[in-house]
Amino acid sequence: MKKRITVAGMVSILMLLICMHRVSAGDSKTRELEQKIYEISSLRAKIEDKIDQAVEMQTRLEHQRADLREEVQSEQIRSGIYSHQEAMQNMRIRNDLSLIQVLQAYIEILNERIVYFQNGNEYLKFLLYQIKDDMAIIHTLKDMEIDQLTGRVKRASDEFIPQTQKPVFNVADVRPLAVEAVWDRVSISSRLN
Repeated sequence: MKKRITVAGMVSILMLLICMHRVSAGDSKTRELEQKIYEISSLRAKIEDKIDQAVEMQTRLEHQRADLREEVQSEQIRSGIYSHQEAMQNMRIRNDLSLIQVLQAYIEILNERIVYFQNGNEYLKFLLYQIKDDMAIIHTLKDMEIDQLTGRVKRASDEFIPQTQKPVFNVADVRPLAVEAVWDRVSISSRLN
């Protein structure tokens, strides 16, 4: 009789330990996911800062480009210039077109970077929602594999963390338009066509 109580007691203790281990495993996974939420939230804040920087730079450059465009058009009217060849003979127009050329290239790079960071931010937001869903499931089921999800979070972090530590864009990547193409976009005669 005493032996049965001991075996039954041991089975009960074993079942209790198994249940505690499952709860503990769920808790550790919940903690791991909470850490991932913190990491993603921190990374999203850095990405949003990069987006703000890029938009601010883009706005300043667009204002400078607009000012130069007005200056080219004023000089074009004042000097009676209507062809690219005549424009290249005018020092002010030629210099302004060169500046517009560089500004346009910077703006295009900034546009690409803004889209890149916005897409990354949306992906991280999606991962956050998925983590929160998985945490709700963990609380319900008490155990769940999260390796795939944490792997996706790590890959996203590996891609975007270095990007948030660099300047918004690299000047070496800039590919300006030809001056003639800039003239075609800026000149008054382009607005008449």
